[in-house]
Amino acid sequence: MTAKPTRPARPTDIAPIVIASDNSFAHAYGSVAEMLNEKDIGAKSQGALEFFDLAGRRLAPVLSDSWELEGLVPTLDDPDPDLVQARLQAVIQHVRDYIRRNPEVVADSGLSVEAALEALPEIGGGTLAEDAAQFPGGEPLGGGIKLMTQGGWFHNSLHAAGWTH
Repeated sequence: MTAKPTRPARPTDIAPIVIASDNSFAHAYGSVAEMLNEKDIGAKSQGALEFFDLAGRRLAPVLSDSWELEGLVPTLDDPDPDLVQARLQAVIQHVRDYIRRNPEVVADSGLSVEAALEALPEIGGGTLAEDAAQFPGGEPLGGGIKLMTQGGWFHNSLHAAGWTH
């Protein structure tokens, strides 16, 4: 059950994690405003998108009268970070399978398939926020190194695996 939205979340309220309903893609954002700036969010997705915060709480979309995404609000569901981490792990497994079937996706990076598979992030060993930081848009915690870089091999592999079935 979700709460009836009364207002879109303020841009600094939530750092959303977006996961394709089929676990083919995930993206983290520093804020709702950052997410909304991406006009094509989910445009190439093969299905619905689901939204979560860094505590693992499901977020409900707030839509305008013309059915455009305006914001996100927390639902009444209890946070379930383990569920969201499992979903992120499923996305990593999807990317792993995609790279095995499509080795050319990492060829331009200079990595072998084996090296790329070994470099994929491990999910579930820390907090949900730490795991989300490893996905596109994720912010490194504590000033750490950001694994995801725009145009990097993992970023490109994730997009390719999420957009191609």
